[in-house]
Order: sequence, then structure tokens, then C-alpha cells
Amino acid sequence: MVLSKIVHIFALGMKKSSIIEARRKQVNPLVRQNVELSFQIVDRIHEILMAKGLKQKDLAMMLGKKEAEISKWMRGTHNFTIDTIVSIEKALEAPILQVVHQEYETPTYEFNNMMACEPLTPPEP
Repeated sequence: MVLSKIVHIFALGMKKSSIIEARRKQVNPLVRQNVELSFQIVDRIHEILMAKGLKQKDLAMMLGKKEAEISKWMRGTHNFTIDTIVSIEKALEAPILQVVHQEYETPTYEFNNMMACEPLTPPEP
């Protein structure tokens, strides 16, 4: 209930109030992160549509969906699947998400060359 009110406030672009911010802080951080990512996806789709001079109705036709369904997606609370995002990217011929591969250093291991016939001598006490 609290989350839906917060989402509604953000969707309307209203000023943040101290009451809303206090409630927002009570929302599970993972849920908050998911909602914020959803809004970022919607913002990116909206950005592409505007740049191409398209409307939600055009996107609906491209995807073979009803305009009402696209409208629901664009509210920012839709849980986009990878398949849906890929379909939108193909229809709009523009990327929505970017996957970042973090570089990491592969550990190097040093091995002492030992022959199978060498006897192992225990260290001296």
C-alpha cells in the first residue's frame, strides 16, 4: 500500500515531501531498487519514443499490443521480462538496457616443477 502511494507520487512528478520520504525509507530496499529500475526502463523507452517522434500508440502497433497495455507498462510499475525488453528494443531499433561486464583479474598460480621420481624430503626440525 505504501509503495503504491510512493510510486503514484513519483509517476505524477510531484515534489517530494518529508512524509513521503519517510514512508519511502520504510520500503524494503530491494523493492525500492526494483521500482527505481522499472522507472529507468520506462524513462528510456519514453526517451526513444520522443527522439523518434513516436507515441505509445505507435509502439503498441509495432508490438501487436493494445495501447492500454503499453500505457500500463509506461506507468513504471510493470515488471518487464527480458523477452519484453528485447521485443521493445527490436521494435524501436534502439537499446534500452546496457549490461556492464566488470573486469576482474584472473588469479595466477605458480607451480614448482617437480618430477615424479624426486623424493620429497621433510623440512629439518
